[in-house]
Amino acid sequence: MTELPQKLKQGEQARLFPIVAETSKEKRIVSTFLAVLPQIPDLASSLLASAGQRVGKRTKIETYTEVVLQNGGTGNERPDGFISVKSGSKEWTALVEAKIGKAEIQEEQISKYMELAKANGIDAVITLSNQFVARADHPPVKLPKSLLKKASLFHWPWMWVLTKCQLLELEDVVSDEEQKFLLSEFRRFLEHSSTGVEGFNHMGKNWREVVRAVGAGAPLTKTSPEVEEVVAAWIEEQRDLCLLMSRNIGKTVKLKLERKFNDDPIGRLKAEIAKFVDDQSFKATLQIPDAAADLETETDLLRKCVVVGMKLKAPADKKSTKARVNWLLRMLKDDDARIFVRASWPSKVKPTQAALSELRESPDLLQTENSSLVPHAFEVMLIEDLGGRFAGSRTFIEDVERIVPEFYDLVGQHLRAWQPAPPKPVASKSPQTSDLTPEAIDAD
Repeated sequence: MTELPQKLKQGEQARLFPIVAETSKEKRIVSTFLAVLPQIPDLASSLLASAGQRVGKRTKIETYTEVVLQNGGTGNERPDGFISVKSGSKEWTALVEAKIGKAEIQEEQISKYMELAKANGIDAVITLSNQFVARADHPPVKLPKSLLKKASLFHWPWMWVLTKCQLLELEDVVSDEEQKFLLSEFRRFLEHSSTGVEGFNHMGKNWREVVRAVGAGAPLTKTSPEVEEVVAAWIEEQRDLCLLMSRNIGKTVKLKLERKFNDDPIGRLKAEIAKFVDDQSFKATLQIPDAAADLETETDLLRKCVVVGMKLKAPADKKSTKARVNWLLRMLKDDDARIFVRASWPSKVKPTQAALSELRESPDLLQTENSSLVPHAFEVMLIEDLGGRFAGSRTFIEDVERIVPEFYDLVGQHLRAWQPAPPKPVASKSPQTSDLTPEAIDAD
C-alpha cells in the first residue's frame, strides 16, 4: 500500500474505477479524474500550468481521494481530493473540491478548506464544477483577501478539462499509445451525458425581464442586481464560446481582454456592467490562431439580434472599389442571406453596407457618392434576428453558440489578410553606377 503524504491523516489513492454508489456522481468523476492525472503527463502539464506548475519528465504526481488532514478542522471536513506534485526536492500540494451537474461551489465550504490548507502548509485549493470563469485564478466565489495570503485558489470548469483532452487528441500531442488510449477513454467518459459535465446553458432567471425592460425603453442602472446577474452570465458565456470554438477548430481560442482586467475580475465585471447599461448590448472578441482577424460578436438587446464579424484591411494594390470588392468576394465561397459586407472609407465618410448576394451581382453597390474614393477596410458580418427566442434564457445561449461557429465555417476560415507584394528587382542599373568607368573608380 502506498504511504500517505505527511500532510494527510487519512486518504485513499485515487482509483480509475472507483467503487461508489450509483448516486455518487461527484465521487466517481473526481476519483477517475485524479487517477488519470498522473498517468497522462501531457494532460497534467496542460491543466497544472494554469496553477503555475510545470510538469517535467522527472515530476512525480500523486493523487488521493476522501482525505482527512493532519492539522485543523473537526475531522468532518473532507475535501474530495489531494494532489502532490514533486519535482526534485520541491513539492507543491493542493486540495480538490468538486461539484457536478447544477451543484455550485459554496463560499462557506471553500473558506474552511482554505483554512485547512493554511494550517497544513498546503499551497492551493482547486475547485471543479460546471461554473465558468475567465481564468483559473478567477474563482466563482468571493473570499476575504486574508484567506488568499497563505494558499492560492484556482477553479477548473469541467468543460475546460474536457476541451483540454479534446485538444490534446486533435493536435496528437500524446505519443505513448497506452496514454493515448487512456486519454481517449477519459474524454469519452466526460462527454457522456450521465457524467454530469455541462457547458454554460442559460442567462439566469432575470434575463427575460432585462430584455423586456430594454425593449420598453426602461432605463438600466449599474447597481441593479438583475443587470449584474445577466452581465456575469455573459462573462461566463464568453468563456464557453472560447471553449466551443477551440473544439470546433482544434486549436486554443482565447478571449481578448484589456490588460488591466487580466488580474482584476471584479474590475472587469464593473466595466462590463457600465458598457451594458450604456450600449444595451454585449460584445466579445475571440482571438483565433492564424485567422485573418479577430472574431467579434455583438448581441443587441434592443434589436434582438446577434452580429458576428471579422474586419480586414482592403488591398492597397487595387485601385478601384470594384477591384477591392472582387478581391474579397473571391475568398467567400458560400452565399447566405445573413451575410453582409460593410465598407469603411477615408475621412468622415459613413460606412456603406450591402448583402453578399447582392454584391455578387453588382460589386459597385458599396461605392459612395464620391466615385474617386476607395474603401480602406471591409467587415464581413453574419446578422441574425432571433425574434422571440432572444428573450429565452436558454434559447439565447443555444442560438449564440450555433451562430458563432456557423460564421467561422461560412466566412472566417476562408478569409486571408492582404499583404503587400514583395518588391521587384530594379529593371536596370542606376545611371550613377552604370556610367562609372574603372578609371573613374580608381580616381576616387
